[in-house]
Amino acid sequence: MNAPQPSPVRCRSIKGFTLLEMMITLAIFVLLCAAIFGIVSGVLKGSAGLVDNQNRQDQVVALNAYLKNKLADLPAQSFLLSYRRGTGDGLKLNGIVFGGNGGSIAIDATPQPNGLYLLRRGILPMTGSMPAGGGAAVVLPPGLLQDEDATLDWVPLIHDVKSIEWKFQQPTSTLWEEQWSNTANKPNIVEFTIQLAGDLQPTTMDFWIPPIAPVTLTVPTQTGTQTPTSGYQQTPNGTLTPAHGP
Repeated sequence: MNAPQPSPVRCRSIKGFTLLEMMITLAIFVLLCAAIFGIVSGVLKGSAGLVDNQNRQDQVVALNAYLKNKLADLPAQSFLLSYRRGTGDGLKLNGIVFGGNGGSIAIDATPQPNGLYLLRRGILPMTGSMPAGGGAAVVLPPGLLQDEDATLDWVPLIHDVKSIEWKFQQPTSTLWEEQWSNTANKPNIVEFTIQLAGDLQPTTMDFWIPPIAPVTLTVPTQTGTQTPTSGYQQTPNGTLTPAHGP
């Protein structure tokens, strides 16, 4: 018998990826990487924005405590004024300046390149002197009230501020003023409203200024009478009172 002949082995050809398949795969990979990068970048930006907003909210809280302390401690011989620089730089009112002998503090807002505002603080020198009850001796650098004075050192407080507003309550009534130019008297309450970029509602702060009067002095002399000191006048009952109003 004849032995069966082995069948011929068929060789199958092994096919690789075509150039078109490689290009499609590479394009899908690039699109997936871009999508993942966009998601991660958005999460990081959102996280950074939340941190920045929280930091600015903390700065608002610190500003509230700072102004409350400074305005409540104003002495009797001191002043508070509001001012508008130039055309206002897009604001109704730029800020306030307050102080007495030896110097004063200004809190105002100045434009940023992005169209928002920077709230800042400046320390100003005083010229002249403050008599009892304030008055015409208050002399401030004119550049502060009219223009941007480059000689003053400003410390940034809060950036990206959308709007600010100052209001002043009269000391003898419940009426409010949008500007305060009375150097002889200070307002009863200063109201400050600030809105940060991204905030839906503004934050309003109220600062009460205690009506502190100069201390009455009694100065005994060798003859048993009182002698008025500078800025004081003698009353019929023998005590000394300020020559000017509180």
